[in-house]
Amino acid sequence: MSDIEPTEEPVRRVVTGSSGLDALLNGGWVHGGTYMVSGAPGTGKTVLGNQLCFSHVAGGGRAVFITMLSESHERMMTHLRGMRFFRREVIGQSLHYVSAYATLKTEGLEGLSRLLYRAVREHQATVLVVDGLLAAQESAGSVLVFREFLHALGVHNAMAGCTTLVLTNRQENAADPQFAMVDGVLVLEMHLEGLRSVRTLEVTKLRGEPQITGRHVFEINDEGLVVYPRLEAFVPPPREEPAAPARRLGFGVPSLDKMLLGGVPEYSTTLLSGASGSGRTLLGLHFLAEGVRRGEKSLYFGFGETRDRLLAKAQGVGLKLAPALAAGGLVVETRTPVECLPDARAHELLALVEHHQARRLVLDGLELLLHTMDPRRTLGFVTSLLNALRARGVTPLMLQRTPMLFGPREEGPFQGLEALIDNIVFLRYVELRSRLYRMLSIFKMSESPYESTSREFSLSSRGIDVADSSESAENILQGRHRPRAAKRPSTRSRAAPRRPLKRGGRP
Repeated sequence: MSDIEPTEEPVRRVVTGSSGLDALLNGGWVHGGTYMVSGAPGTGKTVLGNQLCFSHVAGGGRAVFITMLSESHERMMTHLRGMRFFRREVIGQSLHYVSAYATLKTEGLEGLSRLLYRAVREHQATVLVVDGLLAAQESAGSVLVFREFLHALGVHNAMAGCTTLVLTNRQENAADPQFAMVDGVLVLEMHLEGLRSVRTLEVTKLRGEPQITGRHVFEINDEGLVVYPRLEAFVPPPREEPAAPARRLGFGVPSLDKMLLGGVPEYSTTLLSGASGSGRTLLGLHFLAEGVRRGEKSLYFGFGETRDRLLAKAQGVGLKLAPALAAGGLVVETRTPVECLPDARAHELLALVEHHQARRLVLDGLELLLHTMDPRRTLGFVTSLLNALRARGVTPLMLQRTPMLFGPREEGPFQGLEALIDNIVFLRYVELRSRLYRMLSIFKMSESPYESTSREFSLSSRGIDVADSSESAENILQGRHRPRAAKRPSTRSRAAPRRPLKRGGRP
């Protein structure tokens, strides 16, 4: 019988300084473990090691960063100063930098081992980063000696309660002995997609723990190394649907809301598809404005439109959004679609939803978010994004631009997504006798009744005006349309009726 009793105590974790990487590691590195970060020069290993150290000391820990390179520490600090995690005042206090280059060169691995043990002991370090492990491997002389060095380092630091991160160049042989001597392996890579470089990472080993396999993108910016896990790898539990009929969320456009029998069901997903200039964005803004009027936090997240142009467009149709923006009931966020990383923007969107506790969302420019993505990922990515939004209590309205301008039928660029979307509203142009007419149709509402007729609609300074019936749309499609008279103002502002004229032209 074994003398080792199982423990129910939770595993202590050391956060990495990157919340996305912590998610991939089930909360961070295991306290006292030894981990290897492998990658070609320039992939971000040194940044990640420093990020771990500064994050650890900010939480009250103590760290030592060992270099085995000829580059001076001051030169390294110059590269790190622009990153937000960098704090000059902790260096020499709770964070110490030690150069082992001369020791390794003169005393070999034995001297290096003594230096590492002494640095951990003297500085009472709970995190140790060793940068330049390849230099130690080259000086070992044999595979066995190097394995013994790694094994002894791991055992010593585990007993000292020190989490160890060793950084080394990419090894092409997956069976290399060094990988067997550590508790986990993280591989950083950088490759070209067209003319741009994309950084990816993969957890290829995580001893004794479940791991999220596959590659995930990351960026190096002023936050440091920022990881964006693939959405498909994190599937949220299904949202509990209410037993009673779902509440309806309207657009604030009476005739359209009537076609939807009050609006789209709460927590359902809606695709608003149409050609450029057909009114997609304006209808999306009506959806948000109606949410603000009902006291529901609303968020616009789009590509291609600047914030000022968007607000001017809303003002042009009578939607005064400035008070809602000032009060925080409406949030408008716009991004450029140039060299967009879909995973990065998706995680940013989810963070905005959580921060602002949004209940209505307009995602403007779905095709711009997906155009750089591998088509094999599209369905899984959109499914995961929609599930994540629904799990956060959001009712999303996604705007998609169709490539064709005219005609009775159009197809969007992402065939196959229709099965993922609960509701589809379609806007299009129809040309008749050298004049363009706008038409609106509801193609789909899952498990919910709706009015399936097409309606003519128009845009004006008063907003979007949808016809009360399908009569004008039928006339357009049959080629015998007469211009639909604009709705008269309400009786409260209508002028008094004029008395009939008598013969001779006098009243």
